[in-house]
Amino acid sequence: MRNRRKKLAENIPLEKQHLDDIFNETGFNSKNLSIRETNRLATIINNKHNIEFVRMEMGIPNIPTSDIAKEAEKEAIDKGLQGFYPPFDGIPELKKAGCEFAKAFLDLDLENKHIIPTCGSLQGGYISQALAGNMIKGKKTILYLDPTFPVTRYQAKFLGLEAIGIDLYDYRGEKLINEIKKHVVNGQIGGILWSSPNNPSWSCLNDFELKEIADICDTNEILAIEDLAYIGMDFRKDYSVPFSEPFIPTIGKYGKNWITLISASKAFSFPGPRCAIAIISPHINEKKYTNLKKFCDREQFGHAFSLGGLYVTTSGTSHTAQYGLAKMLEAATSGEFNFIEITSEYGRRAEKVKEIFLKYGFEQVYKKDMDETVGNGFYLTMSYPGYGGNDLMLELLRYGISTITLKSTGSVRHEGLRVCISFIGLDEMPTLENKLQKFMEDHK
Repeated sequence: MRNRRKKLAENIPLEKQHLDDIFNETGFNSKNLSIRETNRLATIINNKHNIEFVRMEMGIPNIPTSDIAKEAEKEAIDKGLQGFYPPFDGIPELKKAGCEFAKAFLDLDLENKHIIPTCGSLQGGYISQALAGNMIKGKKTILYLDPTFPVTRYQAKFLGLEAIGIDLYDYRGEKLINEIKKHVVNGQIGGILWSSPNNPSWSCLNDFELKEIADICDTNEILAIEDLAYIGMDFRKDYSVPFSEPFIPTIGKYGKNWITLISASKAFSFPGPRCAIAIISPHINEKKYTNLKKFCDREQFGHAFSLGGLYVTTSGTSHTAQYGLAKMLEAATSGEFNFIEITSEYGRRAEKVKEIFLKYGFEQVYKKDMDETVGNGFYLTMSYPGYGGNDLMLELLRYGISTITLKSTGSVRHEGLRVCISFIGLDEMPTLENKLQKFMEDHK
């Protein structure tokens, strides 16, 4: 192992001219790299210059999918369901399982019609933003509680919507609520979107904030879009016991004008089939908006989501994926499948990765969650003294570490990087430590 680590050290850092040559060959803009471009750069550097990479740029889950989902998908195939279109608003099994799951873990009372399967939470967010920006005439702006998954903002741009943000680094509690009110007063906000735990700061909105945001949205006819892509993965509390407190915090406990998105990718390690559920508030599901009639020929919000958005984009998601997710939700609700205990592996990895980064001179950017230390989860946020985020990202590429900038997530902390820990197994920790030790020695 010692000889292997020495050999790795001999390969790094990559000469700056080599990195410049790669940028010239690819045509990538070094000052504005997408996640996919960063991923591609790392692959090219690895292939051309034999530099082994610690991959931290893409938020891809890396825990094996449960056999529960595999067996359910096989069963659906054996039934021949691949030969039939699924109902565009979801198979009954998944709608029922989603409804019961929401009661077990969020303490929400729903009906099956309030559960709509989507092709990943990205599709659910896309349709939600489209409706938020077109429910009421003149409300074409989405307010993000930043940082944010970069693609979410790309969606708003594609839809022709305006986007503004409030950074959770600077605003929490009363300060957050007051800042939201300042933006809302102009009457142009159609939706407020956030993730909790946040991608990538890993901070979580508390009950006070959720209650106040719900009141703002209900009073001002704004759609609250809650992205629970990492549902239950705030490992500071144990949310793993169904039908028991503490329940996972949600806007649904307080408001009327909301949509909650639950992804299967991270919490259920089920990314490939592209399946999620959107939970539509019972109140807004039935509500009618004249402007939606003009936008998508459907006046009632629930119909606009299903017929106006889902049907005209993908006509639903596959039978097999829906069966797989339905069975996992059922097993979680019955207590047979402890998905939170399984994903807590990410928390253990994050704790070790953070320890290594801090050891070699890095600093955690988002390290407080109100008056608590931010939890360990799927992401970390790191900076290095004397470096801006983009320069630091490019410099780490030379050492075989791929990340993305916090600036690309809408964060005001442009000195920092988003570090995804999902693909770093415990066996890779020595490799990461070797690279960061070399980096610190070269940058004293």
